[in-house]
Amino acid sequence: MQRRELAQGGAVAAKSFAVLVLVGIVEVVVGIFTMSVSLIADGAHSFADAAVSLIVWMGLRLSRKAPDGKFHFGYYRVETFSSIVAAIFMSILGMVILYESHQVFLYPRQIVNAEIAMTVALVATSIAMIMSVYKRREAKKFDSLALKTDAFNSVKDFLTSTTAFVGVAISHFLGIIQTDSIAGIIIALFIFTVSYYIIKEASLVLLDACTCTEIISDIENIAKSITHIIRVHSIRLRKLGPYVVGDMHVEVDGNMTVNEAHKIAAQIEEKVRQEFDEVAEIKVRIEPVEKQQLNEEPQSTSQ
Repeated sequence: MQRRELAQGGAVAAKSFAVLVLVGIVEVVVGIFTMSVSLIADGAHSFADAAVSLIVWMGLRLSRKAPDGKFHFGYYRVETFSSIVAAIFMSILGMVILYESHQVFLYPRQIVNAEIAMTVALVATSIAMIMSVYKRREAKKFDSLALKTDAFNSVKDFLTSTTAFVGVAISHFLGIIQTDSIAGIIIALFIFTVSYYIIKEASLVLLDACTCTEIISDIENIAKSITHIIRVHSIRLRKLGPYVVGDMHVEVDGNMTVNEAHKIAAQIEEKVRQEFDEVAEIKVRIEPVEKQQLNEEPQSTSQ
């Protein structure tokens, strides 16, 4: 089931790659023809985002590989790592766009055939909006950080294409030719902002951070609902690519047989996986409670 979802996520990234390459080619060619630095910047940005989609697709494809002798927990975190690689690539492109836009700002040039440039920017804006809605929906469905990265790219595409359109329009209709290069600078700032957010989120995942307070509480309640469970504590979760894995400790009567304790652990694990699709694995450690402790008031803690 998990590998099938990753395959579907990869298909989304592949479609995004094809669309972005096409949009980038058109924007760069028209940008050169019209001498619009903001349109060229937006086209170069589309190529960069196409590369991001390609990296995401490769990451999701590798994430589908089964565990082996070297990667005992599978390749799910390749998807997270690919997000960081994509964000670094975007940052480098942002610096190039910022430099070129600054040069044009210092030595401005007049846009020719501005109507064509505005039309292309407007079409790119519409495509970016459609792709953003599509990828955000798919990212939510598969809970994929890499797809969320790609979805943020499409939101950024919408904003940058809009910025390019406004920059060309003001330059053409109001005669303020520097607005075209200013738009290019703003596009670079958009890229830096999104890159920072992506690296921050992906780094937290790689460092085993998990903002899963609500899930922890629900898992604790599920365990406590099982017959013969005395206490539940030390619930720990961490992200593994698009999924969550973890472990927990439960206390039962020390006189219980190994077979009975195993059935309880299996029951908890099964219920948790049924309740949460994102939980790929939860290990239950059984701890015995001595007879003299059975009369104590039950307590439960979680981490």
